[in-house]
Amino acid sequence: MRTIEIIDDVRLRFPQRNEDFDLGVEVGAASVLMIQGTPLIQRKLSIAATEQLRPIAERYRYALVATPAGEDMMDVSLLHWSRRPLLRVV
Repeated sequence: MRTIEIIDDVRLRFPQRNEDFDLGVEVGAASVLMIQGTPLIQRKLSIAATEQLRPIAERYRYALVATPAGEDMMDVSLLHWSRRPLLRVV
């Protein structure tokens, strides 16, 4: 059972549900925010959810940037293409 962020600062757990259910909730919550046109979406998602979001992000004109965040998790930033890119010093 994993804690899933639905919207900013709203996190839920779904007891007695399997990984496929968690994956569907993660992808669905992020997809709704993209469809609504949220300019910047930042979430901690599973690797599988990140991969499923890539084609959806392209379809709705979002750039997806993912960095490892522990075991089987990624820190994901989705930035709408109409905004300037976020720059990081490496």
